[in-house]
Amino acid sequence: MAKGRPRKMGVKRTPSGRASRADAVPANMEAILLRMKMFGLSEKDARDQKAATFIGRLNLTDKKALISNAQYDAAAAFLEVYDKYKRAIGAPDASKQSGGVGGGEATDDYARWCQAAKAKYDAAIEAVRVEQGIYENRGANLYAALDYLVCRDQQHWHMVGDCRLALNALAHHFGLMGKTKRMQMAA
Repeated sequence: MAKGRPRKMGVKRTPSGRASRADAVPANMEAILLRMKMFGLSEKDARDQKAATFIGRLNLTDKKALISNAQYDAAAAFLEVYDKYKRAIGAPDASKQSGGVGGGEATDDYARWCQAAKAKYDAAIEAVRVEQGIYENRGANLYAALDYLVCRDQQHWHMVGDCRLALNALAHHFGLMGKTKRMQMAA
């Protein structure tokens, strides 16, 4: 009987003789552990896709949800509208994004798509403008909160309240919450 190469000591093996991978650490475990350490999340929350963004982490907070599910969905919807708007106007970083209609060729379909993307963005910004103009919110800067916290995904705790106001307006605009009297009067 010929002897094969010597086996490593201490390695668990399957019944067939191969090295077992059952106790192997998952490939993304380092990222999960880093999220847990940096943001104080539980392992379950660190594995969630929402933990990748600041708005998502605000939604994942256990005891008091700083951002509701409707506000999180409004942020995701606004981010999609914003990305399409950037592609429509030909913003420099929009070329990194994929999708959309055409590759920038000047066709009628592309021109209509660009107009529709700009109109959707303008309507979303108008909803935020209406909320900004309300007497109680004149000291808030809803546009900056959307820009820094949602679009740029930066962590600025002092803007969370303003961001919540802007996301409420967007949630009403996108139909994720019931429309308020203010939104109906503006329409």
